[in-house]
Amino acid sequence: MHHKPASSLSAVQIAMLVLGALMVVFIWALFGYQTITSRTEALQARQSEHRNLALIVSESLKQMTDRAKAMGSLVMEDPEQEGDGFERLLELLAEDPVFNRLSVYDGNGDLLYASHPDSARPDLSHRYGQLESHMKQYGVVPLLPLRQGPGVAEPGWRLPFLVPAGEPDSLGLTRVVLIELDIGYLAGLLQHVELGPRGFIQVLDAEGAEWMRADTSGVIVGGLQVPRIEPALSGRVSSGQRTFEQDGQRYQYVFVTRAIHGFTVSVTQPFDEILAPLRSDQHKQLLLNILMTLLVGGIVFWLVRALKQQQSVLQALQLSEQRNQQLIERLEGEHARSSRAASIDHLSGLYNRRQFLDIASQTLNEQRRNRRLSALLFIDLDRFKSINDSLGHQVGDLLLQAVAGRIRRMLGPADVAARFGGDEFVVLLAEDRSESDIETWASGLTSHLSATYELNGTELNSSPSIGIAICPRDGQTVENLLRCADAAMYSAKKAGRGQYRFFDQSLNLKDVEEFHLEQSFAEALRNREFVLHYQPQVCLDSMEVIGYEALVRWHHPEFGLLFPDRFIPMAENSGFVIPLGMEVLRLACAQIAQWKVDNVPVRPVAVNVSPIQLAQQEFCRDVINMIHQHGLKTCHLELEITETAMLDAKAVESLHSLKAAGVKLSLDDFGTGYSGFAHLEAVPVDKLKIDRSLIAKICNSHDDSPIVSSTIILAKRMDLKVVAEGVETREQVVHLKVAGCDIAQGYHLSRPMPPEDVPGFLRTFAEAEAVV
Repeated sequence: MHHKPASSLSAVQIAMLVLGALMVVFIWALFGYQTITSRTEALQARQSEHRNLALIVSESLKQMTDRAKAMGSLVMEDPEQEGDGFERLLELLAEDPVFNRLSVYDGNGDLLYASHPDSARPDLSHRYGQLESHMKQYGVVPLLPLRQGPGVAEPGWRLPFLVPAGEPDSLGLTRVVLIELDIGYLAGLLQHVELGPRGFIQVLDAEGAEWMRADTSGVIVGGLQVPRIEPALSGRVSSGQRTFEQDGQRYQYVFVTRAIHGFTVSVTQPFDEILAPLRSDQHKQLLLNILMTLLVGGIVFWLVRALKQQQSVLQALQLSEQRNQQLIERLEGEHARSSRAASIDHLSGLYNRRQFLDIASQTLNEQRRNRRLSALLFIDLDRFKSINDSLGHQVGDLLLQAVAGRIRRMLGPADVAARFGGDEFVVLLAEDRSESDIETWASGLTSHLSATYELNGTELNSSPSIGIAICPRDGQTVENLLRCADAAMYSAKKAGRGQYRFFDQSLNLKDVEEFHLEQSFAEALRNREFVLHYQPQVCLDSMEVIGYEALVRWHHPEFGLLFPDRFIPMAENSGFVIPLGMEVLRLACAQIAQWKVDNVPVRPVAVNVSPIQLAQQEFCRDVINMIHQHGLKTCHLELEITETAMLDAKAVESLHSLKAAGVKLSLDDFGTGYSGFAHLEAVPVDKLKIDRSLIAKICNSHDDSPIVSSTIILAKRMDLKVVAEGVETREQVVHLKVAGCDIAQGYHLSRPMPPEDVPGFLRTFAEAEAVV
């Protein structure tokens, strides 16, 4: 236990070292990235500048060739005017600072005129082949000839351009002007251009041979040997760039070619000159990186040292902490024993419901974190109630203890089991099991719990019904899994004894709820969970309350207030309708007696009676005895029957006996069954209650429901009072009153109310009618 803090501190130290190393790596990686990026951007920027410079120089040369072409146009073929043209050319040459000499040649290449005869070339025929080939591709344009022409050495300080004079005839060229540019003048234009100490510009011919080289100081002769390029000879203007290395030095080389005039302008500069401005910033950044590395290293070293000191302090405290821990463990042991006593079911030795819910929630969370399946099994013992009732509670308790022992012996280390109460057990399987493993375990548990029990020398057979819910497939919480497992258990119980079922979505949870209602019906009767609400019946002539209909409600402790449609059909199917009917009669009689004590005006109370009750021989006697026990008169109680009762001979006999005793009878829900007025003659009823489904069709017309009107007329002829159920609008009240109906009840007059609200309703209803 005392090694945990040291291990924790060691992990922190390692984390600090790793973090410091990552920071140093990041600093130097960022420095390398910035260095590479800055170098690339500087080279690209200088490359763009050199391309622009080459374009400007090439454009200047192109403009000079245009001037040369204009000067060449003065040469005429007419001999009489040709002398004047030569004189004009000489005048233009004297005025032009760029062109320092020119010569004129005929179609055979022989010299006709020269501004400087002593240095003029006597024959130019060896250039005509190149000029004619160039004119076929580009037309009559000036051309920079190749540097190395056959037989003639070109001057090194002049840039010659061959200018065709006019269009060639069928025999070829007629006149060619050779104009030579002053290279020194061109180089002087570059004095204010930034090329660096070793950068220079070149003018090349069509094959890449050098005609001129210059830097910011002027024309250069010789120097660095630049690899010859092959300029593109298509298009008017093209550009490109290259790099080369010589004598351990890399150079950037950018060129612009004007193929139409046969020359290329290139700019060359070494990398170290281009990148020289960056070196100062890089040295500063390098120094800053070194300082940051030292700072990070110092901080990490200080932190690691501080953590080591803290570790030594903590180790010194561990001895006293161990003693405290021993005391705490003793206290926790005592607390665990007391908590276990509060969380264990005293009979089975398993967890009780509350403790199981707490532990199961934690276990489910752990299972989900580990991505494991969990299974919740809901176990109910078959025929336990009959065993308990026939053999006694002592044997029943022994059976529960034996079942709990068999369940406990099958549990794994992480599994949890609990007794929820009665004969219900719950198991949460929480180890690493597949669904097939869960099914195998459930099958083994079913067989194990179905084996014969020997309890105090008595052999006893029992079996379980087991429902299984899987997490996370069927639910994420213990509550959802319990609900699903309970539904699956109900399905297993319906399938027979000794069965287990997995939950699936096809199971009807409503059936499970009805099953629980049926199971708790007897206990609800013992605990008197049923209550009555009363709906007033109003005489339509006087608009006074003349009676009530008692409507039963179940105040269930878990599901709340339940209405009759939730439990009456179940009571009829399970046989509980007879004790329920007697409980309703008892509640009605007790309430009438209480109203008499409280001086509340007593009105007859109508109670619904099932045909099954009427068929019981002792029913009439029990009703009369109940009325007398509460000190009531028979006129205070009215029984409502359905049309089904008229078809049972025993029920009809009971009705005659009740009628003879003075109990009022009424036929409920008339118009929805299959009996008619012919059956009324055999039944001694006093009132006829028209079903709400017929009343709902009444709106505000006098002929809305001829069935209702006809029923009222026929009932009057049979001397029967007519009660309309489900009256919900004023128009229905008016229609029924006009049709001759005697009594009405429904939401328009009053909703069913608990008995304590009846006195207040009587006051407010009387006051409202008085105002009307």
